[in-house]
Amino acid sequence: MITLTACVFDRNKKIAHGKYVIHNISEDQNGELKSHEKEYPVKMVNNKFIPTKPIKETHIAKEIESFKFFVQYAKFKDLNQYDKRDFSYNPNVTSYSAEYQLSNDDDNVKQLRTRYDLPTNNAPKLILKGVGEFEGSSIGYKTIEFEFDKRHGKNVYFADSINFKPSR
Repeated sequence: MITLTACVFDRNKKIAHGKYVIHNISEDQNGELKSHEKEYPVKMVNNKFIPTKPIKETHIAKEIESFKFFVQYAKFKDLNQYDKRDFSYNPNVTSYSAEYQLSNDDDNVKQLRTRYDLPTNNAPKLILKGVGEFEGSSIGYKTIEFEFDKRHGKNVYFADSINFKPSR
């Protein structure tokens, strides 16, 4: 099961609306993958998601209400504390990519392990990507990814992305 949330944020009005998507992928008797997706419209009130339409499944409603984007609970005080593996910056399009090696003792890694059932004990790589200046840009997309395991046939990762757009 993959849970996705897509929201549009208006930072000036401090409102958000979007959808909470549950995407199930399963194998049938013939070994073929089957995909089923269900969407629930949501809005954010007081930094909390709430469904905008009634939901029969109470466990889904509770799951939505307890959902938080990683950026709502992440703690990044000083990126210099991490072991930097790679950094690239393209000033022509103002895009960047930074890669750091983390340990399992990192607060953010502990948060992810508490919230999600991660089937590996490997310490992850932190990958930051975005458009805009690496420090201080408030326009463009920002993606954060924790790559726990990337081997042939196995890919365990957590990703969160935000796209900041200027108000019109």
